[in-house]
Amino acid sequence: MKTLLSLIAAVILMFSSFLSPAKAIVLFDDVYASHPFAFEIAYLYEEGIINGYRDGTFRPNDPVTRAHAVAMIGRALNLDDTSRSTGFRDVSANNRFSGYIASAVEEGIVFGFPNNYFRPNWTVTRAQTVAMLDRAFYFPEAPANTFKDMSANHFAFDAVSRLAHQGVARGYSNNTFRPDVPVTRAQFSAFLARAIEPSFIPEKQELLMTANDILADLKAKKFSDVATYVSSTDGLTFCPYSGGCIDSGGVTFTKSQLPNFMKNSTNYLWGYQDGSGFEIKLTPAKYYSAYLMNATYTAKERYGQTIQPTTHEFIHQLYPQATIVEYYYPGTDRYGQMDWQSLNMVFEKNSSGDWQLIAIVNDRWTI
Repeated sequence: MKTLLSLIAAVILMFSSFLSPAKAIVLFDDVYASHPFAFEIAYLYEEGIINGYRDGTFRPNDPVTRAHAVAMIGRALNLDDTSRSTGFRDVSANNRFSGYIASAVEEGIVFGFPNNYFRPNWTVTRAQTVAMLDRAFYFPEAPANTFKDMSANHFAFDAVSRLAHQGVARGYSNNTFRPDVPVTRAQFSAFLARAIEPSFIPEKQELLMTANDILADLKAKKFSDVATYVSSTDGLTFCPYSGGCIDSGGVTFTKSQLPNFMKNSTNYLWGYQDGSGFEIKLTPAKYYSAYLMNATYTAKERYGQTIQPTTHEFIHQLYPQATIVEYYYPGTDRYGQMDWQSLNMVFEKNSSGDWQLIAIVNDRWTI
């Protein structure tokens, strides 16, 4: 059996795709640093989402069972794992995954089979994996995939299209997806890691670096530099609350107006205080201090899972194709973290496929 020392830090490697200096990553006896999904596996292990075996192995090439797939997704979503009746004839309340299975069914992530069977030990295919992840996480509509072995009437065709377009699911060099091939533990880890942490997708990592540059410009009040990331036709919209943005629409500035943002003396109606309904009528400079940058936001190495999921739900109602980079201020112990705030940069691709900043949506506790 592996000792504690050999379990931890088989090697120290540079996370070349991240902004941080070298970090120790935890690898298993059979997952070397050179493994194509080593970082994804290490990340999920670090987050407590995946486990290895008692002999210190991960068994990356083994297939994934339905029970294990549901458990890993359940841990990623913090689903209720309390052991309980599932209603399935082959999953008793004593099954160690009964809580995750019951929760995943309740959330519509996975379904059973006729006659109340779940088949927890059946292996999961690549297509089934993508379908579960598509139901578990938000992915916008996407162009139809062009994999040679995926027909439009395949049950997972749309899910594969969405996840492939986002870079979460990838095919093979011969333009096949191999939907009916059992997914391996390493492949499942890669799919899941990309679904919950976009930094594992090179394009999304570049976008995160761009967002960090924009954050620095906002802190320095360099709105002329912020304007370089904004569309000439759509401008940049500011909203003080994610929910209120749906009702009021916020205030939109053109690309040419942004350089003079802090000098603009006009009192704009940005929206209404969430809860009280009072008007938020301020100059841009006062809005900057009271809402836009009224918290300590720091650059990020990873996207990270949102603490306030309804914030993203509201934003996606307005911008269904958007990718959101959220900067979160957790609040203070003094107020029991009720003084949390967030700054959400909303990006969409233009017709040329370039990312453009279209909105900055703040959020905070309802007054």
